[in-house]
Amino acid sequence: MSNYPSRTDIVTAMRNPNVSFKSNEILDGSIIQKGSRIVQYSGGYTTVFPFHQKSGKKIAVRLWIADIGDAKKRSLEISNYLENLKNNYFVSFKYIDDAVLVNGRLHPIVLMDWVEGKTLKEYINDTILNSNSIHHLAEKFKEMTQYFHAQNIAHGDLQHGNLLVQNDGSLVAIDYDSMYIQSLDGMPDTIKGLPGYQHPARNSNEFVNSKLDYFSELIIYLSLLIFADNPSLWKEYYETEDLLFSKNDFDSPKNSSLISTCLNSQNSSIKELTEKMLEELDASDIKNLRPLEHLLINKKEEIKDSIFNKWDSQPNPEIKKVSSFPDKKNITNKF
Repeated sequence: MSNYPSRTDIVTAMRNPNVSFKSNEILDGSIIQKGSRIVQYSGGYTTVFPFHQKSGKKIAVRLWIADIGDAKKRSLEISNYLENLKNNYFVSFKYIDDAVLVNGRLHPIVLMDWVEGKTLKEYINDTILNSNSIHHLAEKFKEMTQYFHAQNIAHGDLQHGNLLVQNDGSLVAIDYDSMYIQSLDGMPDTIKGLPGYQHPARNSNEFVNSKLDYFSELIIYLSLLIFADNPSLWKEYYETEDLLFSKNDFDSPKNSSLISTCLNSQNSSIKELTEKMLEELDASDIKNLRPLEHLLINKKEEIKDSIFNKWDSQPNPEIKKVSSFPDKKNITNKF
């Protein structure tokens, strides 16, 4: 029998706070309902409830419904790290043991600040006819990934549901169960992410590492460029679990009509980045993938760098020393 409660059991517990709530952070607080229905958001491993604390502050309460591999260690390490980092790409994140009683057993929760914003897909849907807004979002996303790389961290599950766009256009990443930070070296890579965002080799990856996001970064950025260039594509994908590309595109790129179209694009950025996506798909291990900023170096720059590197690698030409100079008088007499 699983040690993790079902969503139904958790909802029942949340309806009975006087019996179920055991931690000070949620005592005398309340779940949010629409009529008689409890508002909740379901993921593969968790369920999340918008919640009003006693003070009136709105937060998110998360409970696990499946094993992610030592959730307590992961959550405590990530919570401490983000508290010290204090960066706006992340929200406050607090792990609390023995917080909710479900079916006679105490279960931990994670509390997170509630972010008012739109998911990536909601934002694209609202701005799809404004190519400048989509391009601006792509740049904001690129800046976020560069910050992650500079900090040697990875979110681990970058996808439309885990990226929120706030009213000022800034991005916030949520859901940190698959996150990598250095103190989690050696932890299993349990949550593989949505197939339409992940490199096929992610399935065989054993441990979390700083390169978990590299392929999904490329897919999200490239997809945004494509939607900005061809907004009519959007209506086909809004209701799907993919952003644009799918698992089938990655498994069989030569047979993908979408990839073929991108390779023939008149937009040089889309064409070149699609070519680089195919190069990345040849990798058999995600540790061999490249970060987005490296992939965005265009072919002309690559050729120039290659030439300079080749020149720099050549030995310096031998310069012969002149041991003596001819007599000035002799030179004069020749004229």
